[in-house]
Amino acid sequence: MAQFAAVVNPTAGGGRVGAVWEDLVRRVPELGAAHLIQAADADGVRRELGDWLARGVDRVVVLGGDGSMHLVANVVLDLGRGGDVALGMVPLGTGSDLPRALGLPDDAAACAARVVRAAARPADALLLETADGRRRWVVNVASAGISGLVDEAVNAMPQRGESAYLRATLSALWRYRAVPCRVRVDGQAFFEGEILLLAAANGTCFGRGMQVAPRARIDDGEMDVVLVRAVARWQLLFRLGRLYRGTHLESEFVVWRRGRLLEIEALAPLPPFDLDGEVFPSASASIRVVPGALRLLA
Repeated sequence: MAQFAAVVNPTAGGGRVGAVWEDLVRRVPELGAAHLIQAADADGVRRELGDWLARGVDRVVVLGGDGSMHLVANVVLDLGRGGDVALGMVPLGTGSDLPRALGLPDDAAACAARVVRAAARPADALLLETADGRRRWVVNVASAGISGLVDEAVNAMPQRGESAYLRATLSALWRYRAVPCRVRVDGQAFFEGEILLLAAANGTCFGRGMQVAPRARIDDGEMDVVLVRAVARWQLLFRLGRLYRGTHLESEFVVWRRGRLLEIEALAPLPPFDLDGEVFPSASASIRVVPGALRLLA
């Protein structure tokens, strides 16, 4: 018999997740049967989730944001359980962009009802490995450049709200200095020069609805590599709306292609990487697609 756990991040979405749990259980009674994991920090989540997986849990629903899903997916994949543990997500975080790629409802209760009753579907994952031996799994989008500054600014906000990512992006535009990089895709030269942003996209969106890779598919065995060249700030301000609409791929400042392996060699210090909305120390690194690494409830 399937066992079900719910991971509730009490700090996601500016602290509102814990407050709505009881209401969700009332509206979606199936949640009441879950083994509840509500640890105060990432280490606690890793420890409790690992214990429940060892006891036979094979369905996990994350109530939080992309960062919460990122943490849970890394626990599951590092334990080699991606093929037999199904993961679902109820979007209650600041960004919550993965559910957009999966076509899930915005309403938390409607999403929870759909996820707890859904059949699992296979999905790809991205594996980032740095030149100094660190590694991290990514479910939605991994990116380098200005996005790390955006994450740092959002994470520092005591009160976030729906405009948090837009406010952080506008602030980062004035602080970021383009970094020279050498980029290869599937072993072939892709770009060399200063970058504003380099995204390896499994899903379509990041930054709360910015359609960085509007043509990406989470189960096609490839990533969409989207690179934005260095460009004057005033030009970026006029073009930011295209990123939200997903009409930027044909811009003269953007190069993109699909591939299975991305290699980035930083020729100067980069800001932290953005991995599913979480910061990760940057370095020269590779990112590869692992087809069907996950099973998602959608």
